[in-house]
Amino acid sequence: MKKIIFMAALAAAPLAAGAAEFSVTLKDAEQSALSTNNQYKSVKFTAEAARAAADASATLLSPRLSLEGSLRYAKVVPAIALPPAMGGVKKLGDNWNYSIGPAASWTLDGGTLRAGREAARLNASARSAEAENARRQTLLKARVAYFGLQLALEKVYLIGENLQLSLAQYKDIELSEKAGTRSRLDAIRARQETLARRRDLLQARSDLSGALRDFGYITGVAVPEAEGLPLDARLAGRDYVGAPGLLVKAEPYEKSLHRLMPAAESGLSGSLPSVTALAESAGAYRAAADGYKAERLPRLTLSARSSIDYPNGPNLYSFLQNSAGLALSLPLFEDGRLADRRKESLLNAAAAAAKRDEAIKAAGLDYNKALDSYRALMEEQVINIDALDDAAEAAKLAYEAYKAGGATWLEVESANLKELQAKTTAAAANAEILIKLAQLESLSEEKL
Repeated sequence: MKKIIFMAALAAAPLAAGAAEFSVTLKDAEQSALSTNNQYKSVKFTAEAARAAADASATLLSPRLSLEGSLRYAKVVPAIALPPAMGGVKKLGDNWNYSIGPAASWTLDGGTLRAGREAARLNASARSAEAENARRQTLLKARVAYFGLQLALEKVYLIGENLQLSLAQYKDIELSEKAGTRSRLDAIRARQETLARRRDLLQARSDLSGALRDFGYITGVAVPEAEGLPLDARLAGRDYVGAPGLLVKAEPYEKSLHRLMPAAESGLSGSLPSVTALAESAGAYRAAADGYKAERLPRLTLSARSSIDYPNGPNLYSFLQNSAGLALSLPLFEDGRLADRRKESLLNAAAAAAKRDEAIKAAGLDYNKALDSYRALMEEQVINIDALDDAAEAAKLAYEAYKAGGATWLEVESANLKELQAKTTAAAANAEILIKLAQLESLSEEKL
């Protein structure tokens, strides 16, 4: 495993008394991002609305049953004058008129309704694919933010460890100076190195504070507010780091690496949601074009109704009325509207198909670039491990040689700095490896 990833040893120091603590896992960051990201929620709601619209359009193909009723008051009722022997003036109805009863209708056309249903279904599928793409992008951003937080924590820890070494060496030199075996210049230079590491640690903690705020903004995770700069929890209890405002702990690189490593072998997905969304949109436009074409065909509407009506002409009583109807319509002239709308839909379908083809090419490019970078980083990390081993051994030998009088303090300082740089380079490569794996997984088959 040594040749795959560099792992900094966890310090077993207790947490500082009274310091606020903040611990977060990658899974926590992902779940929080998905539940709080407004852009993802908006796209998801749009997809749900499109599915509801598709369900509604499908009902137009089925017969429709309704309850119809009417109530009307007429101030003047027509009357007819008959001879007195026949009753004289006779009203042809009543002031109050009503009708109530069930009615059924069913529309049959040349395919307009079916084309509308298909267009709505494909549009809903496209919106669902867009929601899945938004979910993947939200996860990717959350992961990148988390890996950035991990790197910021690792830099604080490494600089803190280096500062501890510098302080120990400075204490030895200070004692040797008092004993007269070391020069004042060496003591000053050793002290300058500790001051430089203190500045580096302060800057690293400031960078950690910025990484925490970015992480909270992107993922929606509530980061506790605390006075002072945050500190890696592994440095808690060290008197040389000062009082921490917030003790922060994240998962080790190894855990995230184990989870994301399969993405490097899964290959580019053949059904990326971004591509699927454009393909389904093109299909929806083509279905709409078929619908406009079908509108030129006859439309037949069958209807039936059973109702209680009042009055029955001049007879003032209610009666049962059954009726059936058949209506046929055929468009004769619409000034090119249907042809233009069909052309519009076909052109939109062609545009969506072109975007789909471009999305496939772009996804392939992004995947291959991320895969090449990942492989190069893995090879580079093997070199980084060897360089780190050499730098650590060189720093140890340089200090032993200095104590034996065979080296200058400048050589010790240079060796210490190179060891810190080697550790920081390996940590940065770890973070980049995880970021590339996250990019690969966003473009591959889902593994969550």
